[in-house]
Amino acid sequence: MTVAAVVDNEPSGRLVRRIISDSGFEVYNGLERSAAIMMACGALSELMPTVLLLDSDTLEERLLRERQHLVEISLNRCHGRIPYRLILAVPQVDAILFSDRKGFEKARGQKVADLDWFEARFRPRAVFRRLLGEGDFEEKALAVINALDDAALRRMARHPIIQEIRGFMAEVQLKRARVRRAG
Repeated sequence: MTVAAVVDNEPSGRLVRRIISDSGFEVYNGLERSAAIMMACGALSELMPTVLLLDSDTLEERLLRERQHLVEISLNRCHGRIPYRLILAVPQVDAILFSDRKGFEKARGQKVADLDWFEARFRPRAVFRRLLGEGDFEEKALAVINALDDAALRRMARHPIIQEIRGFMAEVQLKRARVRRAG
């Protein structure tokens, strides 16, 4: 059974796909937040277990709960019997990149100043944009993500966002195995 992951931008999708390379895992890019939510609903309507991975864009707990509640209202209307997981990356999916300094610096080809590395804990996308400089952010971000080596990808796989996706995939597989045995 395939598990779908829906994101709202290409770099996030490429990063997650590079880290989780399982054959039963597909990543779809909704291009922006509202389209990603609709795409997740479409996957649920197709009876596909779905992870919707969005940036929370906040560190504040109250705002995080509000955003989660609003998106879950939409997802619950799609297809209530198909499992889904909403993951709001705090504050952004780019935080995964900053979970492995050695791998990130190697892929980027430059060291990152301690102050930038510290700031990336709170504003990873802003720091990533600044480090990549002028020009097409998406193109440069994809180049860095594509340059991550296997060791960096394994270390980034320990990030809580990735662990939550893997946990959801394991839950779906376990439920499917139970249904097969009961039938």
